[in-house]
Amino acid sequence: MRHGRAKLARKTLKFYSINANIKPPYKVILDGNFMVAAIKQKLPITERLKKLLQDESFTIYTTRSILDELNSIPGECFQQARQFGLDECDIIEREDILTSSSANIDDSRTSNQKLGSIPKEDIFAMVKNGNPNGWFIATQDEDLSDKIRGIVNVPLIRLARAVLLLEGPSSATRKDVQYREKGKQMTGGGTMTHDERELISKLKNAEKKSKEIQVDHTADSVGQLRRKRKAKEPNPLSCKKKTKIEEPKPEKKKRIRKRKKGSKEDES
Repeated sequence: MRHGRAKLARKTLKFYSINANIKPPYKVILDGNFMVAAIKQKLPITERLKKLLQDESFTIYTTRSILDELNSIPGECFQQARQFGLDECDIIEREDILTSSSANIDDSRTSNQKLGSIPKEDIFAMVKNGNPNGWFIATQDEDLSDKIRGIVNVPLIRLARAVLLLEGPSSATRKDVQYREKGKQMTGGGTMTHDERELISKLKNAEKKSKEIQVDHTADSVGQLRRKRKAKEPNPLSCKKKTKIEEPKPEKKKRIRKRKKGSKEDES
């Protein structure tokens, strides 16, 4: 098992141990399609589950309805999967499913179906109330997986290209954990009474108001201490001296002398 997958599996197991109290010895239910897929890929189920669950003790289970379904389908793989279920798994009988799950089964079903002859419904009935018994579900059925992801605290195991994977906690599980953690913070871990919560709320409001008043006083005192500085004259050394621009002197017009008309005639 690669380091990344092993690290993710340890993280997921720790999450369920803390938040759902799912601890060793683990209990894993194998669906029929999961066993068939493992047989086709010649996967040693028990050995791989041991690595996936970090060498912790575990027991593998299957239901009577799953074995009956495998027996009804022709094919060597299906018969090998059924034989594996008979040899290696603890079998959960139909009466045990109805007793442990307290499932309300539709009355329109036949008496044989009421005992739980549909594998999907049997598995779903065992975990639908929040998985109080801490089951791990190993399945390749996408419809069943989607339904289980909507239930809190149900670890899912699936097979992807001959690799056994433990899915991380579903969004429904994470939301449930966040909701419970928020409730613990509000109630002090569930130990506070209603009067104590009201008292703490009043104290928080009073503390908030006192901080606001303190901030206002601080702002007023700072405003009084600060005085407006008069604008100073610029530093003469840093100022550029004004250069006098000499205006050009207007040019004097030359005076043109006019000769008198009678001067030449007189000379002659």
